[in-house]
Amino acid sequence: MNEQQDLREKTNPIFNTAKAVLLHLCIAGDPDAPLLAKKYGIDADSFLASEEQKVALGEDLTVTVETRYRAINKIVSDRKIKTVADLACGYAPRALNEVFRDIHYIGCDLPVVTEEIAPVVGEICAERGIKNKEYHSVDATNYQSFREALNSVQGEICILCDGLLTYLSNSELTELCSNIRRILKEFGGCWITSDTDLNPLFMASMEAVRGKAAFKDLLNAKDVYANQSDTDIEVQNMTVLAFDYETSMKTVTDFLRSVGLKWERVPMADYVSEFNSLARYSDEVKAAYKKSLENVYIWIFTPDEDYKETEKNFDSKNFGVTVKTSGATMKIALRGRLDSISAPELLGLYEKTAAEETIEKITVDASALDYISSAGLRVLLMMIKQVGTGNLTVTGQNKTVQDIFDQTGFTDLTR
Repeated sequence: MNEQQDLREKTNPIFNTAKAVLLHLCIAGDPDAPLLAKKYGIDADSFLASEEQKVALGEDLTVTVETRYRAINKIVSDRKIKTVADLACGYAPRALNEVFRDIHYIGCDLPVVTEEIAPVVGEICAERGIKNKEYHSVDATNYQSFREALNSVQGEICILCDGLLTYLSNSELTELCSNIRRILKEFGGCWITSDTDLNPLFMASMEAVRGKAAFKDLLNAKDVYANQSDTDIEVQNMTVLAFDYETSMKTVTDFLRSVGLKWERVPMADYVSEFNSLARYSDEVKAAYKKSLENVYIWIFTPDEDYKETEKNFDSKNFGVTVKTSGATMKIALRGRLDSISAPELLGLYEKTAAEETIEKITVDASALDYISSAGLRVLLMMIKQVGTGNLTVTGQNKTVQDIFDQTGFTDLTR
């Protein structure tokens, strides 16, 4: 592994969940998933060898992944969408799916993902004569990186989002929605996602696989999700919760109004009927699961034309960082956006300096910092872990950055 790749993986460790999704699609019988897994060096065959190994990966998660993947693909097909931007595309074989053969497909994800998947999918597409498939490195909260990925788009665009929102903090959700609204106002089209109803979908999958005890299991499982995510599943602004439906729906719809998005919901049952991952279960279980999907929804968003845009700096300055040392103190000055794209640069400078000099305290000048994402916070937390709580201070931060510090609890670590 080269140094740049190592830094990207440290700042964005969640990318590994995308490879797990590929394994789930292998188990669910997607024809192209095993081919991609083999090319990435993932041992898919071992998970396909026995039912015990499939169960070990999590049957309920496999059902969840297959269902949302099939449903999103079907709705794209039914609506005869011509151009798709697949946000957080991961390692899924969507670009190779028959539904997407004649669709202009733009896979968008972090550099750690796109630089690995682009040449592999590109080679397969060339062998099959498939055209109009491209991949771009994008931070969903960074408007410039997202917009640059769409330079080849002509006409309306459909933005897909299949497995991203759970991992975003509320401040990141606000940035994402602002970016998507602006893009849809420029191109026309819509944003389609199953993520908002991921919790009810997972609940339905658990009931199918584990029976009526699933509700109790879900209450226990939500703590696992919270630990994997950069946000709290109970307060995340775009998560409908099966165990607190009315309250969470109000939270979601209030948030959507606040960011200028209108929504339509369509039952997932209308777009998926086959479940390879339930092959070993009875027809009664399959029918009950299909019935439960009548209450699980795909959300379709469009801009609210009556929304009054507040002044926002979409065209934030490029990231910049300077590092100086004085005695055992490291002085860092940040500029622009510290997000998934730029965080590896900061981490690399810190690690290089810390390897050469003794660092006991760190001061961060954030007076020119426009925004910080979870990836940026993760780098600062790595520094705190090295020098100890109370030995890293941040000064000069604007209200946006300070609000993010407060919401995530980061402020307490710098006092």
